[in-house]
Amino acid sequence: MVKKYFRLMILHFSLILVVLLPDSIALNNDSSLKLYLAFDEENGKIAKDHSKSRLEGRLSGKAKFVKNGRFGGALSLEDSNSLVQLPATDELNITKSITIAAWIFPLVNQKDSNVIGRRTAANVGGYCIQWSGLGAVAKVETWIGLPVWQGTRNLQKTEPKLEKWHHVVAIYDGNEIKQYVNGKLDAYLKIPDREIASQKVELHIGKAQTGLPGIVGKIDEVAIYDRALTKDEIKSDMQKGVFFSVEPSEKLATKWATLKR
Repeated sequence: MVKKYFRLMILHFSLILVVLLPDSIALNNDSSLKLYLAFDEENGKIAKDHSKSRLEGRLSGKAKFVKNGRFGGALSLEDSNSLVQLPATDELNITKSITIAAWIFPLVNQKDSNVIGRRTAANVGGYCIQWSGLGAVAKVETWIGLPVWQGTRNLQKTEPKLEKWHHVVAIYDGNEIKQYVNGKLDAYLKIPDREIASQKVELHIGKAQTGLPGIVGKIDEVAIYDRALTKDEIKSDMQKGVFFSVEPSEKLATKWATLKR
C-alpha cells in the first residue's frame, strides 16, 4: 500500500513536469515579453511584473487586489479614478510592433474610458486600449500613435457583455492594427510602414495620464510584447494564461485542474 502511494505521487509530479515545463520555459525565454501582471498579490499596493523587466505597478485610489480573477487573482478598479501606475522605462518604449493583451470584466457602459495606455498628459502617444461607448453600448478600442492616433473606433463588430470576462488584444505589426476579442478578429485597419510614436512616460491601467476616466471593473493577465503575436499565440495565452517556471500557487492550481479534466 505504501509503495502504491509513492508510485502515485511520482506519477503526479511527473505529469506536472511534463505538461508545465515546456510552456514555462518557452515563455521565460521570450525576450519580447516586456510586461506581465498576474495580480495575484491579494493585498498591498504593489503589483509585481513577472516578465524579465521586473517592473512594479503602484495601486492608487480605489484599486485593489481581489481573489476572483480569470486566472487566480485580479485587479479591481472600483471607480473611474482608480489606477495602477508603472514607471517611465525603456522596456516599454516600443516603436516597431506591439501586442497589448488583458482580460477585462467591465461593470459599466462608459462613455469613454482607459483600460491600458502609455501617452502624455497632452494625449501624445503612444499606445492604449480603451472601453468606450460614447453614449451607446461600450466596445473595446485600440489606439496607436503613428504618430497621430489611429484606431479601431466604429470598426468593431463585437459588443462585449457587462459582468463577464473578455480577452482583449491590440496589435500593431508595422502594417496593420488588429484587435481581437475572445480570440476572434474584431477590427483591423491598414497603416503601413509607420513607427509608434512612443513617449517615455508612465503606463497607466485605469485612469489615463490625460485625466480620461478609467474602466470600472476587473482586469487580469496584463501582458505587453514588443512584437505582434500570431493568432495561435493569442489563443494560447487566452486559454492557458501566461505561465512561468516560478508560478503563483493560483496559476498552478488552475493548470492542475486542467490536467485532471
